[in-house]
Amino acid sequence: MTDLWQAALGDLETKVSAHNFESWFKNINFHHQDATTAHLEVADEFFKAWIEENYLDLIEESLRSVSGKPIGVVIGIRGAYSGADEPLGDTPGPQPPRGIQRADAQGDMFAPEGSEEDESVPARPIDFNQLVFDAGLNPRYTFDEFVVGPSNQFTHAACVSIARNPGKNYNPLFIFGGVGLGKTHLLHAVGIEILRKRPDARIVTLSSEEFMNQLITSLRQKDMNSFRDHFRDKCDVILIDDIQFIGGKDSTQEEFFHTFNALYHSGKQIVMTSDKSPKELPGVEERLRSRFSWGLIADVQPPEMETRLAILKKKAETDGIDLADDVGLLLAISVRSNVRELEGTLVRLGAQAEFMRTPITIEMAREYLTRMNFDQSRQITVDRIIALVSEKFGITSADIKGSRRTRAISEPRQLAMFLSRKHTDHSYPELGRKFGGKDHTTVLAACRKLERLLKENDATTISKVRDIEQLLER
Repeated sequence: MTDLWQAALGDLETKVSAHNFESWFKNINFHHQDATTAHLEVADEFFKAWIEENYLDLIEESLRSVSGKPIGVVIGIRGAYSGADEPLGDTPGPQPPRGIQRADAQGDMFAPEGSEEDESVPARPIDFNQLVFDAGLNPRYTFDEFVVGPSNQFTHAACVSIARNPGKNYNPLFIFGGVGLGKTHLLHAVGIEILRKRPDARIVTLSSEEFMNQLITSLRQKDMNSFRDHFRDKCDVILIDDIQFIGGKDSTQEEFFHTFNALYHSGKQIVMTSDKSPKELPGVEERLRSRFSWGLIADVQPPEMETRLAILKKKAETDGIDLADDVGLLLAISVRSNVRELEGTLVRLGAQAEFMRTPITIEMAREYLTRMNFDQSRQITVDRIIALVSEKFGITSADIKGSRRTRAISEPRQLAMFLSRKHTDHSYPELGRKFGGKDHTTVLAACRKLERLLKENDATTISKVRDIEQLLER
């Protein structure tokens, strides 16, 4: 069965992104099999819940594909089987050397919540705002203020899990994604949540540029001992924003390499953000990129329309802006690039309305969007893509959304799925529903197939994609 599981892993690797495969599937261990079921093991309850909710069908599909028969899957927690031997697979990420223990959230990482000292001495009240300020955290960037949607659900869940149990299973956490998608918000939310639970936690929050500047200052003052003491010995959690900017800076990378090792092997939590995945970081040494991949890699995608609308409503409520439903919908449809630009558009409209002493009207919003070059007339939708593909291939939209699998229909359907994923913000499950209630794995497989053909420079596929995209631009 271990050979079968390895074959299934090979099949899964073709169906999911590289970082998802590295983060999730490579860390699943095969334990045993009974008559019809494969029993697999994962690190903890968070890992188990995420796999069961998002990937169980895909795993069963791959097992069926490589075995030729249906095989059910049961996910267990590593070590939970009674009398179980050691897991057959690799444990996730490198482990600390012998003699170094991973810190537990209730153990040595932080000072204990209680105290055995004289209880007659009253505890000093804690100024939480001061704790947040001293840690370099933005008090507005909390989990409560973060709007969760399909584009960021996994990364948000990972951050919450880490904030509850810092320094344990997902260390380091590497968050990557485009500008203005909420990476910094989540980074600070982790720190704030840790402080809520453990006010004595020593948290260091800074950008990679600030790390470099402090290093330069310490070198000039010949005071590297204080620098290392601050970032290694007096730090329980380090939160580094925009780690990509250490690329090409040899001295900074050298010092951060040793800082990373010291924190990691002491069980201290490390969280980093970047605009690219570890493998894509330019000018960053291989030994650092490798360490960035030791724990969990999580990406943040641009929010889909429903999430953008929820973000607008949350922002309007927080800032006291009166936002009508039709105006909110127009903004959510029109401003797609990132959350920062979306919120900025609402704030500017709110300021304009306040100055003119008038509510934000749909006409005001349209005029502003036109002035800022947001063209609402050429929005790309799934239905528009399906209609264009259907017309080009001489079939109907009902054919594409239907269940027939003839080549004359399945290939246009796969093309439409690929273009819908590329040009809209819909997740795989959402696209499955829009294509006639299909499983998300069907959409995922179609996208992987088209991506592979394009990567192989298949002339026919390139021509078809180019033809439809030219029609979309008209």
